[in-house]
Amino acid sequence: MNIPAQPAHEGADAMATAPWRAPHAHRHDGWVGTRELPGYRAGAVIVRLSDLPGVDAAHLYFDLLLLDTNGRTEDTHSGPCPSLHREQPLELRSRFVRVVAELMRHAPDPARGLAGLGAALTFIRENGVEGPQLAAAAQRLDAASSEAALVASLCHVLTLSFGEHDAGASLGGVLAKVAPGVTTSGELDEQVRLLVRCVGKAQARRRLREATDFELLPSPELLGI
Repeated sequence: MNIPAQPAHEGADAMATAPWRAPHAHRHDGWVGTRELPGYRAGAVIVRLSDLPGVDAAHLYFDLLLLDTNGRTEDTHSGPCPSLHREQPLELRSRFVRVVAELMRHAPDPARGLAGLGAALTFIRENGVEGPQLAAAAQRLDAASSEAALVASLCHVLTLSFGEHDAGASLGGVLAKVAPGVTTSGELDEQVRLLVRCVGKAQARRRLREATDFELLPSPELLGI
């Protein structure tokens, strides 16, 4: 099944000019759905909302789709979203799908897809990602993700926080503490991988946050929404 980059009833001009759509940095990223029932694509992940009163009369319905390299659906996670009432303001709906999509951008493993991430996704559906729930959701995803997926996720948020050229320099202090005497090529992914292996998946984001004074989460503030 192919997932279009935008609904058939919306053209390219609508994608470009609709005021609720924010600009995006990656070629395949962008808003899908409608203003009332938004969705967002981040890399190979699409998060979108539906209104299915026959399934849950009080809450919106959540779909996460993982796409393969051809843009076809490879894996899915769906269910009612108790954290989003049907009367939820439109701004909060858009913020939810954008933040969750960015949180999930690198979480799926190339070989395992969404396997092992179901409990974290259920937590997100039930609790949302506002305030402290975003850090709680990230903690669950970090623990459930593969090492490669976590390294990619941390590299992405470090780059968003510091910029491409300064992200690696931000790790010098924390690596000197957890891996004294160990040298790396200076490549960001190699540095982050070393940190993850030294402190463990569950502690890596916290140690980076303490060392950099940045949240290192795809928060609405970081995403500019």
